Amino acid sequence: MGGNMSKFTDWLLPAKKQTEDEQLDIVVNNQAEENFLPEIDQDSFHSLFPFSWEQYPTYVQSGENYMRVIAVADYPKRVYGNWLSELKRKKGAINIVQTIDSASNTSMVSYYKKTIQNKQAELENTYDPVKKKELANYIDSANMQLDKYLDNSTTFVYQHMLVYLRANSLTELDNLTDNVKNTLIKLQMKPLIPVKATFQAFWSAMPLNENLLEDYTYKESNTEVASSMFPFDDAEILDLKPRSDIEGVNKDTNSLIAIDMLDRNKTLNQNMVVIGSSGVGKTTYMTQKILRYAVQDYQIYIIDPENEYTKTVELLGGSVLHLTSNAPQKINPLQIFSEEILSSDEAVHNLNILVKDKIQRLKAFFEVLKSDISQVEKAILDDVVKQAYINSGILKYERLSEISNDQFPTLSDVYEQIEKLAKTDPDKYERIKDFQFILGSYTHGSNTLFNGHTNVDLKASVVSFDLKPLQAEKEVQAGAYLTIFQYLWDEITKDRKKRKKLFVDEFHFLTLNPSAATFFHQAYKRFRKYNAGAIAGTQQIQDVIEASTDSGQNIGEAIIGNSYTKVFFGLDGKGVDDVITKLRMTFSDKEKKLLERRRQGEALMIYGSQRAFMSVELTEEELRLIDPDAYMERYNRATAEQPNYQARVILPKSEIDMLTSFDKGEASDEN
Repeated sequence: MGGNMSKFTDWLLPAKKQTEDEQLDIVVNNQAEENFLPEIDQDSFHSLFPFSWEQYPTYVQSGENYMRVIAVADYPKRVYGNWLSELKRKKGAINIVQTIDSASNTSMVSYYKKTIQNKQAELENTYDPVKKKELANYIDSANMQLDKYLDNSTTFVYQHMLVYLRANSLTELDNLTDNVKNTLIKLQMKPLIPVKATFQAFWSAMPLNENLLEDYTYKESNTEVASSMFPFDDAEILDLKPRSDIEGVNKDTNSLIAIDMLDRNKTLNQNMVVIGSSGVGKTTYMTQKILRYAVQDYQIYIIDPENEYTKTVELLGGSVLHLTSNAPQKINPLQIFSEEILSSDEAVHNLNILVKDKIQRLKAFFEVLKSDISQVEKAILDDVVKQAYINSGILKYERLSEISNDQFPTLSDVYEQIEKLAKTDPDKYERIKDFQFILGSYTHGSNTLFNGHTNVDLKASVVSFDLKPLQAEKEVQAGAYLTIFQYLWDEITKDRKKRKKLFVDEFHFLTLNPSAATFFHQAYKRFRKYNAGAIAGTQQIQDVIEASTDSGQNIGEAIIGNSYTKVFFGLDGKGVDDVITKLRMTFSDKEKKLLERRRQGEALMIYGSQRAFMSVELTEEELRLIDPDAYMERYNRATAEQPNYQARVILPKSEIDMLTSFDKGEASDEN
């Protein structure tokens, strides 16, 4: 049986060049096999070889597998790093087989010299301008190869490439073949299907280091060009899933940049920082993200100092709170909204502890009102504010949910409590009266933004705080920033299951005060715990660089350090240098040049240790909503009516089944 089995397995071996005697021997052997095969115990045989083999002119069938090998006969004249990335990411059972053989340097030099001489002679006798251009390119390419060899930068090699395809049916195999061939042609490669050499092609694609088609697949090359064939994807940021964020298009590879922010194994936190000078596309990028998160049912909060997002929020059916010095909307700085505190990993139900934590946070707010506030004033205010809470009667309750908005003390109560010191403790009053004068402008003056009980409604899925009317009052704007952020922090911490995004544009306003910067930094670090992420943007990189926390830590460095994803749009030369020297970021020479060019819609994406230069591209609908003028120019249609996008989508049944079976609930709770 062993000898017969050996003869049978010879069928599976590639046919090499054979003499007539050898070919005759195969015929004899085949006849012998035809005689003994019926005698074989089929069950035992199939237990050892559980497959069948059918060879056809252009494919092989083995059991339920249909296989085909595409040979590459020619390559593009110019290549770049990871130029095969599009093929490598294509769906389907696709294996790329690449081999490199050494070549004689002497022979190759002689080959290129003869090529140059022949092409130059042909060029002199050619009058067709197209043909002359092609010949000139051949000559330039050959000269370049010789120059690199003479400079000792490369050596010569022969490179081979085969593409092995497998499918479950012949129809699927043909479709996959057409798809791969189109991609190869797009990449300026010449694909060939070996006809009546199927087995040789199949054998060459196996990991046996024996290429039986080398005479048909070899290509003269050098080590520099050959290295570009290998799959080094350092410039790729592509984690494409149904829940992934599509950030833009990779400028180097023309592939998508996609990040799964909910994958905690890959994305350490959902925080993102977006930095760029005016007019380079930062706002457009952040608006695009708002639109995309809105359709994914995120709870979205926006701190908007320039009133740039109001239109977008209104289009989404959200709420816009226009805050002015005397706006009817109030957020009480003294109200406690959440039982979560920064220093604890669990909710705190003790009202005394919650009040103490709130008083510590209020000190940052008081610093905004009076920038030169002393430690003595803070100590006195500690007692004053605590007494205001006691007087309000909230400490008698056990849970925060039992207290209504109008039961909390306000700034007016703090003002009155300070006024009482004039009679009860004149020395303390003398030390704090300057602060009382400033506080009076917010309680009895024209600026009443911070005085009153909270009456804003955050039930909408998209809520924006418009702070533009406060631009002329920097102290008020900074105080509003801090108050709103503390309020939103409390709102975010109430629910750990709901997915939330906080957009903080021009976040440098939050860094103007060390205590405010400290709170912002501490909260920023802990967003991940509450299934939330903050997207902080700024064009005032200088202000961020110069700001610091209470401990002296650079706030820009701290925020960037706690953002797993960073997006740098164009910066001027000084801005790039400042980021490098003061924020301890590193940019390559190429990245520096690209950033300094400041092209609109182009940015450097840094995701963990991965980096890619990307182009931010709006979809048709995003362009319609964000930039109506550009939409009309591109599509020559009015923006009032939304096109019927659904009618344009044609999906096969397999894709429909995949989409309908995707459980959003499971996906959101997965991590």
